Amino acid sequence: MTVDRKRSVVFGEAVEQYEAARPGYPDRLVTEVLEYAPAGPVLEVGAGTGKATASFAAHGVELTCVEPDPRMAAALTRRCPQARVETGIFEDYVPDRAFALLYSAQAWHWVDKDRRWDLTHAALAPSGAVATFWNRYGISDPDLLAALAAVDHGHGVTTSTMHQSHSFRAEEVEHELSRDPRFTDLDYRDYTRTERYAADRYLDLVRSVSAYRILDAATREAVLREIGALIGDGVEMTFTTDLFLARRAD
Repeated sequence: MTVDRKRSVVFGEAVEQYEAARPGYPDRLVTEVLEYAPAGPVLEVGAGTGKATASFAAHGVELTCVEPDPRMAAALTRRCPQARVETGIFEDYVPDRAFALLYSAQAWHWVDKDRRWDLTHAALAPSGAVATFWNRYGISDPDLLAALAAVDHGHGVTTSTMHQSHSFRAEEVEHELSRDPRFTDLDYRDYTRTERYAADRYLDLVRSVSAYRILDAATREAVLREIGALIGDGVEMTFTTDLFLARRAD
């Protein structure tokens, strides 16, 4: 599978919006991932500005982060100076140790599907764990969700948008590993919470999503204006974090 490398690094154009508007991850998820994994060094793939990194670092783990965008990597280093940051793609990263845990937050789909499990197996110590997780963004009001989806569709934004009703990423990972004898103890968990986003923060969240970042500037601004008109002073959001866990079998 060919990864859209240009699209995978557009987030660096919106570091401030990404950092301010993107939600983090539940504390319970971080605790449960670390309970599932054996003790030892941890590798994060696609760390971004450190939305997940900061939570894992707070547990005192020995953390190495791989991040392809140098602008995001710089923000990550400022936020989590205790982590070792490697700038580049996971496909080119050569581990210098065996990791007890490899995790990826909101970034696993940017790793080459044909290579990612080979690379994961090679990076993990025996019985080492892998955790992939994503936030799904939901609009609590179904009528508003439908109206926002219509705005996306009207401007040709049809994949990985803010206003899709479901993500199949967890199912995709489970399907891939269910037939791979190198991994065992497959587990799926989810965590749901609600939060109200003020209009400005919500629009920054939209700006941080690749489906909108790749639009030409005029189209993106038109989308943002139409979204802003629909949401008024803010929007009630439901976040569901999907977590998929597995363990190296040997």
